[in-house]
Amino acid sequence: MINLIRNEEADMSLEQMWDYLIECGIATRDELVLVTNINGYNEEALESVLYARTGYRSIEQLEECE
Repeated sequence: MINLIRNEEADMSLEQMWDYLIECGIATRDELVLVTNINGYNEEALESVLYARTGYRSIEQLEECE
């Protein structure tokens, strides 16, 4: 079963969020591997990378400002 990230607009799986962070140049695969090896493969870990790199707490918040 795929873990889903809940947000106001749509559901995004962890895999989709992982791919988004890489495709948008927010993080590299190696950076995500390192963070998730330390903090676990979960929504909070991926959102912490997003916040550290962009200052936004969610992908939806980031997309609203673009």
